Amino acid sequence: MRSEAKAGRQRSGPDRKTAPPAPPASGARPRLLLWLVVVAWLLLAGLLSPFQGKLQSVTSNNAAAFLPDSAPSAEVSRFLKDRFPDGDTRPALVVQRRPGGLPPADRDAVVAEAARLRTVPGTQAPVAPFTAGGRPVPGLVSADGSVAVTVVPVTATGGKKVRETVDALRDALHPPSGVTTDVTGPAGISADAIAVFSDVDFRLLAATAVLVLVLLLIVYRSPLLAFVPLVVVSFAYVLAAGIVYALAAHAGLLVNSQATSLMLILMFGAGTDYCLLMTARYQEELAADPSAAWPALRRAVRRVWPTVFFSGLTVMASLSALFAADLGSTRVLGPVGIIGTASVLLSTFTLMPALLALIGPRALLRRVRARQGAAGPGAIGRAWERTARAVFRRPWWATAATLLFFAAGATGLTRSVDDMSLLHAFREPTSSAAGYRTLSDAFPAGTAAPLTVVVERADGPLSDADLAGAAARVRSVPDIASVAPQRVRSEDGRAGRLQAVLDTDPYDAKGLDRVADVRHALSSGLPSGVRAVVGGDPAVQLDTKHAADRDLRILVPLVLAIIMLVLVALLRAVVAPLYLIATVVVSFFGALGISMFVFRDLLGQHGVNPVMPTFAFLFLVALGVDYNIFLMARVREDARAHDTRTAVRTALLSTGSVITSAGLVLAGTFSILMILPLVMLFQLGFTVALGVLLDTVLVRVVLVPAVTYLLGEKAWWPARRTAPAAAAVPDPAD
Repeated sequence: MRSEAKAGRQRSGPDRKTAPPAPPASGARPRLLLWLVVVAWLLLAGLLSPFQGKLQSVTSNNAAAFLPDSAPSAEVSRFLKDRFPDGDTRPALVVQRRPGGLPPADRDAVVAEAARLRTVPGTQAPVAPFTAGGRPVPGLVSADGSVAVTVVPVTATGGKKVRETVDALRDALHPPSGVTTDVTGPAGISADAIAVFSDVDFRLLAATAVLVLVLLLIVYRSPLLAFVPLVVVSFAYVLAAGIVYALAAHAGLLVNSQATSLMLILMFGAGTDYCLLMTARYQEELAADPSAAWPALRRAVRRVWPTVFFSGLTVMASLSALFAADLGSTRVLGPVGIIGTASVLLSTFTLMPALLALIGPRALLRRVRARQGAAGPGAIGRAWERTARAVFRRPWWATAATLLFFAAGATGLTRSVDDMSLLHAFREPTSSAAGYRTLSDAFPAGTAAPLTVVVERADGPLSDADLAGAAARVRSVPDIASVAPQRVRSEDGRAGRLQAVLDTDPYDAKGLDRVADVRHALSSGLPSGVRAVVGGDPAVQLDTKHAADRDLRILVPLVLAIIMLVLVALLRAVVAPLYLIATVVVSFFGALGISMFVFRDLLGQHGVNPVMPTFAFLFLVALGVDYNIFLMARVREDARAHDTRTAVRTALLSTGSVITSAGLVLAGTFSILMILPLVMLFQLGFTVALGVLLDTVLVRVVLVPAVTYLLGEKAWWPARRTAPAAAAVPDPAD
């Protein structure tokens, strides 16, 4: 402050031509430190940026790889890989169709193509649908002769290799004119799913950056200020992507594209919010003393860091609950999201203040001076004044109306239907989906995704009678089209395989119920010493659903308990954390119910993946509590000098604009998920964006202020506050 006093004496002195004194050495040191921070981030980004592009190369999108070890389908996969000579193959089905039937020339071409497919790496010998003489092979040619299926066992493992193998199969196919050809089956569907994510990170990053930039330009009306949060979050993303790549490539972390996409969205949404909050507080401090920019920035950082830190801590603590998940595709979001959030916090507390200090306060001061020169609080200020008066004039009515709205929205949950179909997962047409539909029309519906039943005898070699007994148990289940033993036995002769084809869609609710029925039928009635385990892609989907349902039951109370502890530590109270959590839970059910109505009744979608509500709950509750923290941390700060009812009114007026801006940015970033070609990510983006908007407009503006106003000093129980403090507590940053 001594430098400011010297400057004041210089301006008031009689000799205006006197040269100003040299700035003190202490002023140079912070500037040097700020440049060192920026240079350090530049070097870090330069070192890690090559790994960002390699992140997709270490991801896996095979659903079976993320199942718990105890899942029956995972046991079948291990059994085939370890004990059968041909390993755990995933069939690619080459479906060829000519309306009216395949003539002899087409049949010869199909046989020749099957021979050519033998040379594709990562496959075993194909099974052609016709003999060398052109006779149909039973089960591989439709009754009318118009559709033929070539079965190509794919031995390649890992998402990237499976896609390369299927792509090579497609490139090797040269069907006669007029014959439509598609590659489907488990391998074809998996390859198309992997292809969807091939450039998703780049598209997601570009779209998110453009949207965030546009929203920040609207908020700040300054290109320079709009770019600052974008730079801060982008550098943090490069750091996080480099760390995740290192862990996946060298430490055995199993990562899927879904987790890396959600990490990117989470970082841009939360990181931009943190930057908005810090900039708004800096602007507020500048308004109090526009002549002292550096002290104002120091005060802003010191006053805002607990709020930002606890907001990030809440997100990371919530994500840590995912370590308890059974489903690996859910669990992996825990470490990936924590790395992303920690990187954002680091850049917010280091790079953000450095950039604000180096670019100077000029852009913010222009807005401060414009506001100070205007008469009255302005249109936005008057709108917030009217909102505050309306909420606090009838807080009971405000609370009841908001809760009634969310209750009405929650009725849409009755429209919720689980959908595990891999074909319904794509929003764009794919070759595997087209081939699947062709097969379903010409053959039993489950032909493209058969069940694999491993039958094992514990006390000796497996006999044909043992295998026949297991086949009979499978045939006793309704909607079984066929059950056929496979020739290959395990290397020790103790196990064999059955292939069962369902006569219903194996991926819809009825088909998954039939998979469960097959397992139940094989749980009893087998010869003594014989057991059977059911696997295959439909079984993988059933096990995924069971794990997702279990995770939702476990994670919801665990996340709520973790957030409760963080809020108690921040607010040093019990009552306020309880109703803050309750408000975001109510908001979540309202948003999810409205989303279900939109998905089923307006968009005509088949249902939702059971994993989606878990992710939606995690993001809406963790990030919704973030906004509660933004508001209530300011209420508690103002309550040091005023009673709680005055403090909540002041906090609503001072934070309303920044929280609304942050909510719009966060909703916008999650809405970017809706451009992706996967239905689940579209649904997740819509639900979270809607929930954030409802949180911003209703929960933070109406519900939380109204409840806090009604409770008054009781909100801070068990802390005792019977009267407001006589004066504000001095801030150490002043």
